[in-house]
This record gives sequence, structure tokens and C-alpha cells, in this order.
Amino acid sequence: MYKTIEAYYENGKIIYKDTMPPLKKAKLLITIVEEEPHKIQKLLRFKGIFKKKVDGLEYQKKIRNEWN
Repeated sequence: MYKTIEAYYENGKIIYKDTMPPLKKAKLLITIVEEEPHKIQKLLRFKGIFKKKVDGLEYQKKIRNEWN
């Protein structure tokens, strides 16, 4: 049976949000979710640049010789 447990990692220690489940032996799969937000300000400078929607097939027909 699979069970998801919420815990925090701090200075080399795993701190459980609730109590530790009563297990003697288990296989763990650990997913690390960073609490710091991603910096998206660098991408904001590109906002509004790509306004024209391009049809991929028409674009490929334009640049490829074998479809002429």
C-alpha cells in the first residue's frame, strides 16, 4: 500500500508534519519541492514580443524547397 507523508527537510533532518507512521521497514520515494518561488522577473522582459501566431505547416511550406 502507498502512503503519502508530508515532511520537511532542515539541516540534514527530516521533520514530520504529523507523527511518524508506525513502520519498521519501508521503501521511500522522495520528491523535493523547493519552498522558494521561482524567479520569473527575468522572463517578463519578453512579454508582448510574440504577438503573431504562426501556422507551423504554412511556415514549413514557405522555408522548404521540396514542397514547391
